[in-house]
Amino acid sequence: MKYTLKHLTCGLLLASLVACSSQELKSEDDQQSLSGPADLQSFESRFDVDVVWRERIGNGAGRKNIRLIPTVEEDVVYAADYSGTLFAIALQDGDQLWSTDFDQPITSGVVIRGNDLYVATQDGILHSLNKSGELQWSQPLSSESIAPVAVDADQVYVRTVDGHLTAFARADGKQNWTYEASLPVLTVHGTAAPVLVNEFVVSGFANGKLFALDRELGIPRWDVRLAIPEGRSELERLVDLDGTPLLDNDVIYATAYHGKLAAIAANGKPMWDNELSSYFGPAKGLGNIYVVSDEDHIEAYDQINGAAVWAAEDYAGRYLGAPVVYNNALAVTDYEGYLHLLSQVDGSTVGRIALRPKPLHITYPNQSEVNNWRPLRGKDFGIRSRLVPTSQGLLAYTNAGELILLTTQNTDTSTQ
Repeated sequence: MKYTLKHLTCGLLLASLVACSSQELKSEDDQQSLSGPADLQSFESRFDVDVVWRERIGNGAGRKNIRLIPTVEEDVVYAADYSGTLFAIALQDGDQLWSTDFDQPITSGVVIRGNDLYVATQDGILHSLNKSGELQWSQPLSSESIAPVAVDADQVYVRTVDGHLTAFARADGKQNWTYEASLPVLTVHGTAAPVLVNEFVVSGFANGKLFALDRELGIPRWDVRLAIPEGRSELERLVDLDGTPLLDNDVIYATAYHGKLAAIAANGKPMWDNELSSYFGPAKGLGNIYVVSDEDHIEAYDQINGAAVWAAEDYAGRYLGAPVVYNNALAVTDYEGYLHLLSQVDGSTVGRIALRPKPLHITYPNQSEVNNWRPLRGKDFGIRSRLVPTSQGLLAYTNAGELILLTTQNTDTSTQ
């Protein structure tokens, strides 16, 4: 079977192997059946979605497969733009409190723990700052990091695109240990953020396995295979755990590309699994686990036994982002800058808003008024970064560099 790749980027691996990456890898059969992104369907609105504020914080990542996720502590949003600036912004009104510039593009979303902020830049350096934006230390990494770090009381855990998971001391950035997983020839461009589970740091790797490493020693304590490389070509054999695992009550829910959705106990014992291919980690709500598949189908599974609950296929081919539960609805974004709200009960669409900017008005001398309106050409107005629920609303960071706070209001008296 032949495959077509969208948004393909290639680089040299180990000086001899070419590693290619793509957010969309679809067979010709898939392309023919999809025949392009699905058109948006009409629906009965049961949620009002409103913009509280929107602020441009840079140029965004554009078509680069970088997902910079903001973080919120109390009433402050900490957000990074790919252009290389870290911002602190008031959650209530979007006012900028401070900013710090780096010489390199920022490639990982901001993580805060206590008084410390962490970001990584494209030159493969991890930076620690305080909550006032002042640099505390910088530490070289083995390669670029595009996933948020995990942080405990003593250490910072960083996943890099070369298959390393490394622990650094929070106090001074000293490297304590590193673990290296073997990489296949082809990998999906993206890495899952590590998560902390009891005495372990858990992360997925491009070899199709989920590993739990001892936090103190960096030694693997257990691993579970979620995807098996199969097929004649390297592309057909591509597997990757690109989505960040979900932790809930000492159960880990994880997905793999060309693999499975699985529930795994904190001791590494598999509880249930379903065949499913996804780039994103799952979300949970109403006793369900929600996943966006690589075909852009939104699927719900029973959290206890993994039984299929419902599947929504209305958004096939629309390059959906990771699912997020907020205010009793399931929220997803797409490549055109729409935010869609779905019912957690049956997957029906219950709300929608377009977040792309309006056409730009430009005044040209000696031109008619109709020629003064120009669309914003050459921009990517989709939303790739995961939405962030907050006490004031839902935060979205667009591919064009806008940070937007939205509120959702259920206008139906029935439970969603």
